[in-house]
Amino acid sequence: MLPADQGQNSGVGGAIQTFSDATFRLIVDTPRDGRFNMAIDEALMEKAGEAGAKPVIRLYTFRPPTLSVGRFQKTDGVFNFDALKRDGITFVRRPSGGQAVLHDCELTYSAFAGRHLLGGLSKREFYRFLVPVLIAGLDRLRVIGIAADGGEGNGDPDCFASTGEYEIKSSGGKKLIGSAQMVSREAVLQHGSIPLGGANRRIYAYIAGSAGENSSTSLSEEKQQEISFEEAAAAFSQAAGGLLDTEPSQLTESELSRAKQLLTQRYETSAWNRKY
Repeated sequence: MLPADQGQNSGVGGAIQTFSDATFRLIVDTPRDGRFNMAIDEALMEKAGEAGAKPVIRLYTFRPPTLSVGRFQKTDGVFNFDALKRDGITFVRRPSGGQAVLHDCELTYSAFAGRHLLGGLSKREFYRFLVPVLIAGLDRLRVIGIAADGGEGNGDPDCFASTGEYEIKSSGGKKLIGSAQMVSREAVLQHGSIPLGGANRRIYAYIAGSAGENSSTSLSEEKQQEISFEEAAAAFSQAAGGLLDTEPSQLTESELSRAKQLLTQRYETSAWNRKY
């Protein structure tokens, strides 16, 4: 379990303790198309917001590679859609904020909790609550991770070109885990990209006027040996189980059904994906 003093300095220690005492559904999912992945995350967020629902941690990956952009991120004149289509890369707008990520050879985590568990917990405090789980997952892979003290936004459309507060850096100061959030009246969603290798840095090829690769790093580069999705998913599952009360779970038929509705209504449409 997370230590009882997590977040007490914020004045909402009781809310966090209730959250940390809850049983998390832990879902290790199969590889899926990027648009369906985003629909599933939104469906799980809705479910987590229902009265009495358990919080959820989901670990997954993308197949084929996907370029995702933040909910309010500008796309026209920024991304080369012809090149994305040529290279077979899916494009999707996330439900969360932040900047663009090329999801290719990575572990993605997502975490969901309802307001009935969070109480007055803020977005920033939810980030901080998840930091020990992410650091512990890295530690199980013998990779050092450090939470950033403050934001370093530079306006670059590439998420891994800058480090936000509580995002994870390597011991050498390179960005290692990029995260983004969505908050509704009922629940909060946080999901993030954990690159296994450096394939995500190819995003520069799809950004107009890009100066080249960002200076981020990856699990395999930090460990100096290849790390598979299965190995990474096992490490972060064990880390979650060591700090939180977790139970193995799967997506339910109702969650998949709702995700399919969201896929058709939103994530497969140009009205959503090319909104800005």
